[in-house]
Amino acid sequence: MEIFRRSCAVSLIALALVPQASQAAEAVLEPVDKWVLSYAEDSCRLARAFGKDDDRVVLVLDQFQPGGEMDLSLVGKRFGRSPLSRTGLTATFGPGLPKGQLHDALLGTLGPDKTTIIMAGPRDLLNRTRKRTSDDPSDELRTVTPEQEAAITEVRFTTSTMRLTLKTGSMKAPLGAMRTCMTNLVKEWGLDPAQQEALSARAVATTKPGMWLKPEDYPSGPLFMGASAAIRFRMMVGADGVPTQCFIQQATNSPEFTKLTCDLLMKRVRFSPALDREGKPAASYYTNSVRWLAG
Repeated sequence: MEIFRRSCAVSLIALALVPQASQAAEAVLEPVDKWVLSYAEDSCRLARAFGKDDDRVVLVLDQFQPGGEMDLSLVGKRFGRSPLSRTGLTATFGPGLPKGQLHDALLGTLGPDKTTIIMAGPRDLLNRTRKRTSDDPSDELRTVTPEQEAAITEVRFTTSTMRLTLKTGSMKAPLGAMRTCMTNLVKEWGLDPAQQEALSARAVATTKPGMWLKPEDYPSGPLFMGASAAIRFRMMVGADGVPTQCFIQQATNSPEFTKLTCDLLMKRVRFSPALDREGKPAASYYTNSVRWLAG
């Protein structure tokens, strides 16, 4: 496994939009190289290529906080290029696990050759259905054991026009390396990883997401140009539920929105603080994402 450091300022896509495959296809692809682990100031990433030539697909797993969820992306020319902004996609880790849930995936292009990228968003490694008790997706603690990781040997992706299986081999070693990477990041955030792992509850936003960003907040320049942005953020939250810092974990190529997003979140979002093993309030962190959509 290769390991290297990457920049924290990750611009995944230019929001030029691309399509589903133009006709039904089914494929099973084997890996053609090793897993590559890279780390930034606020995230860890695993990537591996499968298949050759025009069938080549790169699977990217991004993690922004410890736990059992990864953000999945697929990069490859085989997915086509006609205009389309999103597609329904099912991602299923396996074998022997429940079928994954169908969710929207964003489509875009990557790099000067405009290679298609399908961003499936956060997916649970055991394909568990989220049982939300609030509007906040961070109110659950989702864990995966090393034994469960070892049993994962493939990922299946399905759309209305595509069936694709990537034969990953056992995920025990690569996901173990990812866990170490995340532990080191939590230390860099100024927190005790052992305490954070033992939390009985995470920090949960008490301010409704609809109040975080408002239409009148849209910058006039990007609004005139019809520009949109997708931004993932991390907020450090004190034991009193008040945020102390905001960081951009990942963003599309939209610098007009990044500082503004953090400024507004720091002003408007408040939290029910995390609780330690004994149920006492504790300093922690909170991650989520927002989208600026013109029109």
